[in-house]
Amino acid sequence: MKFCTLCGIPLTRGLNEPWAEDFRVVWIEGKDWNHATVSGVGRWGHYDDEVHGTVPIDPQNFHSQSEPGPTMDLTLTPLRPAIFTRPDENSTPWACLSMPTGKDTLLDWGHDYGGAASLRYERGIPVRSSHFSQLEDTPKVFRSDPYHIPSLVNAIEGAARLQDDVFLSHWQPNEQSLKRDSFSRLVPEILQLIAILLPTSDIHSLRLASPAFATLKLPEGFWASRFQPGNEWDHLPEVQEHPPKSWRAFYLSLKIWARENPSMANRRRVWGLAKDLQATLKQLEGVPCTGSPLETRFESLSNTSDGDNGHEAEVSWHTAARAVAEPDKDFSHGCRVLRARALFFSEPVNIRQMSVSFVDTVAGRFVSGLSFIDQHSRLHSIGYQHKDTMVHIPFPFEQPIQGWELALDMSGVKGIAVIYNDGTISSWAGEFAGIPRWRLTGTEGISAVKAELDAFKLVTLSRDGLPGQKSWQNTCLWYPEVPRKSLTFNARKAADQPPQVFNFPMTTVFFGESDGRYLPYLSDIVIWVFDICYLAGIEFRFTDSSYNRQIGNIGPFDEHYPAFRNFSDSHDSSVAFPIDGPSGERLSSIEVQTKGPHLVGLKINTSFGRNVQTPEYPYGVEKGWASVYAKGSEIIGMFASSEFLLRDIGFISTNEKNI
Repeated sequence: MKFCTLCGIPLTRGLNEPWAEDFRVVWIEGKDWNHATVSGVGRWGHYDDEVHGTVPIDPQNFHSQSEPGPTMDLTLTPLRPAIFTRPDENSTPWACLSMPTGKDTLLDWGHDYGGAASLRYERGIPVRSSHFSQLEDTPKVFRSDPYHIPSLVNAIEGAARLQDDVFLSHWQPNEQSLKRDSFSRLVPEILQLIAILLPTSDIHSLRLASPAFATLKLPEGFWASRFQPGNEWDHLPEVQEHPPKSWRAFYLSLKIWARENPSMANRRRVWGLAKDLQATLKQLEGVPCTGSPLETRFESLSNTSDGDNGHEAEVSWHTAARAVAEPDKDFSHGCRVLRARALFFSEPVNIRQMSVSFVDTVAGRFVSGLSFIDQHSRLHSIGYQHKDTMVHIPFPFEQPIQGWELALDMSGVKGIAVIYNDGTISSWAGEFAGIPRWRLTGTEGISAVKAELDAFKLVTLSRDGLPGQKSWQNTCLWYPEVPRKSLTFNARKAADQPPQVFNFPMTTVFFGESDGRYLPYLSDIVIWVFDICYLAGIEFRFTDSSYNRQIGNIGPFDEHYPAFRNFSDSHDSSVAFPIDGPSGERLSSIEVQTKGPHLVGLKINTSFGRNVQTPEYPYGVEKGWASVYAKGSEIIGMFASSEFLLRDIGFISTNEKNI
């Protein structure tokens, strides 16, 4: 089933609502994403699972006309989404391509479609789906036609002039109260202009506070202003083309009947969504993607200015990325690369100033582009530059940099900081608290930068580097922060290298700050098991409970826990293991079993020759137990990839003697 990309209602005849069967599409010919056209109004096919329809090519025509003119048959796919608005045709397909969607999911703009959609989890990843599992569950408000409202037409035509202003106070202020009212010094015409500029709720408050406003007669211009953009009834554009005889009478009639009218309620919902979409798309207007173009699946060099793929072939890129979908693959979550831009320098660049541009979407604010001023005062820009949202990162002096630390949301880059030449980190531009981070650094100065973007924002960032410069610290997505350089990381043998692709970060837990200083106080380890054998989290308890910490999720797990249960006799458990930290007992190794990406068995071994084991997968696994040992002399923490269930797990160790 397909859904309207504006209002979130399914395109279907199953609702028995004619308006829900009609649709427009924004379409392109071939792969020319820069030249889009809006179709006329077509009608959905007879069967929801056919996912196709027929539309007039002329945007002024309707399928119901006796002669709708030339038509086209189309099939809607995640690469060819439909959209029900026309703010800027050429930016619309790029915007749609930037938003996740799937066979049975909605285009994910980052909102809940005014209650029509909600998030559900697939393999631990949130996807935007219809809030109503069955068509018959769709409330009347969402089923009601928001476009053609007969009651609205009748109200406009029947709005006769009223004799008295029901808002006008009959109270007669005395001279003393008028003297205390600063507004009483203004002539009524100025007071009326002030009223027109204020929201209606503020007018109510002002009438209570000011005798001058309490006795002010509000003109027709005031009531007409209630229907202007930004005011409470701006979702009724019909009244601008066919104004009522009395704006005041029309306004008061709406107060009586409109709140209970389901079509009006749906109009208000859809109009709000349209305004959000318009505000998002408006930011694309007149904003080029700066930098030397590189070819992508969606943008060939023939469609851009001078490209620089020759330079790119000579560069070994070191990239920070999260949840990036491959072209033509499933795109139900994460982000997608539409454009790529690069900056190439003849020598490692010294930077005097760096600025970060941001774009505001319904899902929040994201980094859209970067700009640098080099040692020769030359400006270099990459990505989308928005001067009104630009944030400058201070440089104490002109210097080369090691790279950046990025806060990576699944939809793109939320914040960025500079790693200066001495390894210290700058202040952040954008959001970073509570967001996984990637430290993109190298031992040499930067001679090339690559940005990959969707229609709005930065989704990956790369710098030049040598393969040997990569380590766990600078090749991983970390949470809550990137560990320091002197630490060693060891996972099971098959995964003793950082993953190539990240949806979820590597989460760390340290047994005391970042040096294991609380290990002498470790008293218990509790392993939380979900659905018979799946590891959800590990809890570390200390003699001083203020030191307690965890990795992953700890139970108990109720029916709302988003992980999927595989077994009909599903149950959860926990395995508690006392450990004698005060006497010097320490973790020495672990053994793990996996089923698919998840851990389904764990043994913890200690330096006292003791161990504890969780329940095993009941039907056997393809591989046996894999052992994990620390390379450093002292185990000071653990790390794991986790959404709702643990995946890869390993030790953090050091050769520095801290305890």
